Amino acid sequence: MVTTHSRRAAWLTASAVMAANALPAAGEVYLNEAQALAMVLGERAVVRKEQKTLDEALRTKLERSSNLRFPESSYTFFIAAQAGQAEKYAIQMNEIGKTEPITFMVGMSPEGKVTEVVIMIFRENRGWEVKEKRFLNQFRGKTLRNSIRVDEDIINYTGATLSSKAVARGVKRALFLFDAFYPGGTRYKLAPASQFVMPLPMSPVLTSADSQGSLDLYRQSRYAMGSICEVRLWCRSADEAHRAFAMGFGEIDRVEQVFSAYRNESELALVNRNAGRGPVQVSDEFFDLTQYAVRSWRQFGGSVDVTVGPLMKAWGFREGEPHRPSHKELLEAQDMVGCNKLSLDRRMRTVRFLRQGMEFDFGGLAKGHAAKRVARVLQKQGITAALANLGGSSLCASEVVSAATVQNRCNETGLAFGEWPIGIIHPGDATQCPVHLLLKPGWSLSTSGTSERQFEASGQILSHILDPRTGWPITGIRSATAVARSGRRSEVLSKHLLLLSAREQTATANQLKNFDWAYLEGAQNGAVALEVNSIHTPLYTASSRQL
Repeated sequence: MVTTHSRRAAWLTASAVMAANALPAAGEVYLNEAQALAMVLGERAVVRKEQKTLDEALRTKLERSSNLRFPESSYTFFIAAQAGQAEKYAIQMNEIGKTEPITFMVGMSPEGKVTEVVIMIFRENRGWEVKEKRFLNQFRGKTLRNSIRVDEDIINYTGATLSSKAVARGVKRALFLFDAFYPGGTRYKLAPASQFVMPLPMSPVLTSADSQGSLDLYRQSRYAMGSICEVRLWCRSADEAHRAFAMGFGEIDRVEQVFSAYRNESELALVNRNAGRGPVQVSDEFFDLTQYAVRSWRQFGGSVDVTVGPLMKAWGFREGEPHRPSHKELLEAQDMVGCNKLSLDRRMRTVRFLRQGMEFDFGGLAKGHAAKRVARVLQKQGITAALANLGGSSLCASEVVSAATVQNRCNETGLAFGEWPIGIIHPGDATQCPVHLLLKPGWSLSTSGTSERQFEASGQILSHILDPRTGWPITGIRSATAVARSGRRSEVLSKHLLLLSAREQTATANQLKNFDWAYLEGAQNGAVALEVNSIHTPLYTASSRQL
């Protein structure tokens, strides 16, 4: 059984806690309407909203032709328009998974092809993987004429058949509704009507000022690296924010193209296919992060290992169908894991696997690297202050550009520009944040935890976090957060801290004494054991009055 909890780092804004990544009673909210429309229709699109009523005659016709049900009495379409011409359409759908509705948005071209599908709200306790791009991207290009069947036309990466079928059914229903309400010849030119025109908002979240004038806080979310990524910016105009968002998310996509284990054309995929046959020349970026990973593997006794790919496959994590491998499969996978089985040539910038079947999987290390890259790109572009948040687990604050600005404070929060208040979520209760901190400019934060994805194997509840030294997923309800000057360093520290056993903690205390970190362990009764080490970062428990 796969279960999921909310993402692990929550935002704290203004004077109150806003656990944006917490799990509300209504379900896991990934995107609101404006964010979904921005992803499906474009951030700067002008959007027209049209309400369509489904009468009984049309309902009967649709249900007979589609063999699907259309119980709703009306549907809302969103149309991206320019100069009176429709460029894209979108409709928000609700489909029952196992027992609860899944809310998502389907984008379509005037030709009747699916252009995008994004999950907005997920309410079940399993099957959350339907939000991942590798599953949703399969719907792109589908039309009313295409079959859309899970396990036949759509690969069920999620392992949750009912949720996958619900999304597939909703996409098919959206295509039928689009065809019914917008017949082929009417899809390009908008009819003269009085429905309002609604620009997608890029309004500031907060407004303040420094010595050079007004500053606004903007934020934007997109789906990347298998999770919801958000960028927050202090900017002087919406145009400046728009350019910055394009550059920031463009950098995330570029890094993903280098290190993704799920893109067949990524540099990592190329290395995985060929490095077992001989040396493969790689980019400087790939070589440098690999070299750093090998040094970290040595420093922390193999607890962080980017050659863990064979174990990820053996446990079914790559395919989204976790299961316990046989003893033989586990031994074979472990034989291919270990950075001591890599050959790196610094002069030639080549990587070679010393065992056939080895595979890289950079996981969170790539996310931490990407977050730092985004912060640096935005800093170089002159953005006053920025925060990159990749999936709630990898965050990086940019350096503040102007020294004068550092001395100013946001009117509404009282915080200096570039200081970002963060809450660390209870590993067993996503509604609580036992630890708060202020992430300072130029610092990165990473959180690793066991409660985000869990599955049952042979009666044992296991997490998605593998210990490369044992080949087994770790158990228990715990999370570890680390703050460091680089995203890759905070990723390594948080993962190592999470994997510590009781006998290792004393020895590791000396290794981590110069870093900021928090270790949380949940108990069956809902209590949390908390250990923190704070040197550079204002790090404190919820009972503190520092904020």
